[in-house]
Parts: sequence; structure tokens; C-alpha cells
Amino acid sequence: MTPPATLRVLLAEDEPLARQALRRFVTMDGGCTVVGVAEDLPALHALLTTHVADVLFLDITMPGGSGLDVVPMLPPAIAVVFTTAHAEHAATAYQLDAVDYLVKPFGKDRVLEALARVRRLRAAVAPEAPAQRRVLVLRIGARLHPVSVDDVWRLESSDDFVRVVTAERSVLHGETLTALHAGLEPSQFLRVHRSHVVNLRHVTRVVRCDERRLAAEFRDGSRIVCSRAGSTMLRRLARNADL
Repeated sequence: MTPPATLRVLLAEDEPLARQALRRFVTMDGGCTVVGVAEDLPALHALLTTHVADVLFLDITMPGGSGLDVVPMLPPAIAVVFTTAHAEHAATAYQLDAVDYLVKPFGKDRVLEALARVRRLRAAVAPEAPAQRRVLVLRIGARLHPVSVDDVWRLESSDDFVRVVTAERSVLHGETLTALHAGLEPSQFLRVHRSHVVNLRHVTRVVRCDERRLAAEFRDGSRIVCSRAGSTMLRRLARNADL
């Protein structure tokens, strides 16, 4: 039997003793790796732009805001386990699809139980139907901003980064194009070139470049020239849509 994959865990906890206990209990699992630790919400936002994680232990009350406000910005593949000293937030946490809710002070057994629950839920999810990302957290200047994927016009590969282009701005984001595209709705985001993904909702028309290739045009007049394979896919879609 193939052993289960190692769970990559992020810890977001402002209390030093609770943070140390969480790290110790998580590593006792044996099948987990702590990939990042945040002491406040700005630090957590920064980690989420640079680290891939399977599980987030998230304190509800932290410097910089409420952990409850972070959940809608998370990639859907991250399982959230809330930690808090107050039980009154439990109903809200479960409405946000939290996997578990740990009330401080919690011990090793509750942390390991939460990790076991994450594994059971991951095993029950069909791998061919992953959840799609709806929000990207982008660093714009010194601040982090959530941006709906529906507002993204296109994505452009730039070494180990992606240039995210919207109507208002063009921002480098700390993921590869392949990794980011894998989490987006395939019927909406089409990879038309090795270096380009376009949001079909923002393509105003399709124009011919040469005998084999097409270009996707946006409302500001900018164009992305598609590869031959991308042109074939776009041509097929254009027959059935008003592009």
C-alpha cells in the first residue's frame, strides 16, 4: 500500500506558548511538515503568497484582524483547523467549512485527531474534481490585496512568477503559471500559449494573425498571440461563443 502523502502545515498563532505547543504536537504526527509559522495576519498573508500548504491551524483572534476573515481568501485545497480560547465562534467556523475547531488549552490528542480528520476528508475527495480558486492574494506595494479571479484578464509566465493582469494593474505573483492555472476553472481560463492563460470572459474578440494562429483581444486593444494548439482550442470555442 502506498503511504499517505506528507501534510504540509501552516501555523498562525500569536501566543508563543500555544505556537510552540502546536508545532510540537503537529510534528508528533510523523506524517506532517510545518512549512511556515505566522504570528499575525499580515505575516500569514505573506506566507500564503510564497508557500503551498495542505492544512492551516488558524487562531481566530490575532494581531491585524480576525482569522475568520482570512478563510474566503484561501485556496480551496487548504483544510482549516481553527484554534481559539473562545467557543462562541464555533458555529461561524463550521459555516466556513472548517475541518475542526480546537478550544484552548488543547492537548496532543486533539491536534492529532484534527490531522486524522483532515486525512479522512482528503481521502474522500475525488482527485478528478478539485475545488477551484476564487480569490488571489496579491502583493501590491507594501500591502496584500485579495483579487477575485473573475477580475483577472490574463496570466503571463515570468520565470518562477506569474504576471496577473487586470483592468487596473499588472502584478507579479509568487507562483508558476502551471501551478496557478491548475487551480482555476478550466472552462473560464484557457492556456493559449506556453506562457499565457486568458480569461475567456474578458476576451472581446478573436482575430487572425496568420494562417495557423489567432490572437485573443481585450477591451483595451491589447492582444495575446496564441500558439497553434492554443489557436485550435480558441477557434473551437469561438464557433460556439460570441467572441
